[in-house]
Parts: sequence; structure tokens; C-alpha cells
Amino acid sequence: MEHRGRIQVQGKKLEVSKSWSQNEPLTKKDGLEMLDVLKKKIPNKEATIRERVFKKAFRFIKNGPYQVVDKIISKTYLVADSDHERIDIEIIKGIAFSNE
Repeated sequence: MEHRGRIQVQGKKLEVSKSWSQNEPLTKKDGLEMLDVLKKKIPNKEATIRERVFKKAFRFIKNGPYQVVDKIISKTYLVADSDHERIDIEIIKGIAFSNE
């Protein structure tokens, strides 16, 4: 596949992720939907803890597109005063969060 990546929501007792591997670039719309699905998949308490970093992750996706040239693009949004509670976005290959 030409375009691959992953979005993860992680913590001490939490790990959910959604990945993509496809021939066409992942659109902003699809990336935002992926992140929203992950947000709804975790307990409300965990989503509340990550509210600020979810906003940052949504903004990162909206600011795309991003293209991997010679190394992976990796963004980590860490909850303040935490070593483990975070959201990771990795673009492993190709283009992600295109305008359609």
C-alpha cells in the first residue's frame, strides 16, 4: 500500500488504536472520523483526562496534508503532569490528511 499510518490513544491501563493502509491518501475527513471513533471507544473518564490533547490532535489532522519523505512523521500529545496518558499520530508512508 502507498499510504500507511496509525492513531493511538494510550495510558497506563489503556491502549486503543486505528490504522490505515490504502492506495489513496487518507483524507482529513477520514482522519477526523478515526480520531472521533477512538474518543468514543474509551471510557468517558479517559476521554475527559485527554480533552486538551484530543483538541490538539484534531487540529493537527485539520492542518494537513502531511507527506512522508524520508522518515516517519510522529506526533505525541501528552497529557500534562502525566508520563503515560497520551495520543499518538504516526504517518508511516505516503500522504495523510489530504483535502480529498
